Amino acid sequence: MRNKTKEPLATYKEAYNFALDKLALRDHSSLELRTKLGDRQCPEDIQDQVIGKLQERHFLDDQRCAEHVLEAWRRKGVYGRQYLRLMLQKREIPGQFASLMLEQIEDSEETERAWALVRKERDRLHRKYPEDDRKGKAALARMLASRGFTTGAIASALEGWNEED
Repeated sequence: MRNKTKEPLATYKEAYNFALDKLALRDHSSLELRTKLGDRQCPEDIQDQVIGKLQERHFLDDQRCAEHVLEAWRRKGVYGRQYLRLMLQKREIPGQFASLMLEQIEDSEETERAWALVRKERDRLHRKYPEDDRKGKAALARMLASRGFTTGAIASALEGWNEED
């Protein structure tokens, strides 16, 4: 695999074109784009100009980027609120927009997502741990926790361990 060289971005035009290329691939938050420009040794005053111009032209919008992360989380289906929080942090979404997206998630929505995972994995775990119900429940709890579900959603989903659909 060939390493791409990271030539410094010394001019406004180079930095602007670089930013447009990044935005053509996917939405970025302003902080994420600033980090990428900084990685290419772009001077801070040029970073400010580029980000300002992109925001002015509505090419760069932190709220829209946060909404896209939320939509992707909803499409995935079997991940919890903490996973969403992690994805928002990874994409460097500013705190106000991240909080706004997290507030849109009702406890009932997260609990339903946890139940969906239980329904999906219950038979497999019953086969894997036929003699010891506690081990199956523990495995399910670990699975839910690793997918970012809150303790309330995990407790609710574990109630469905022995129930039939």
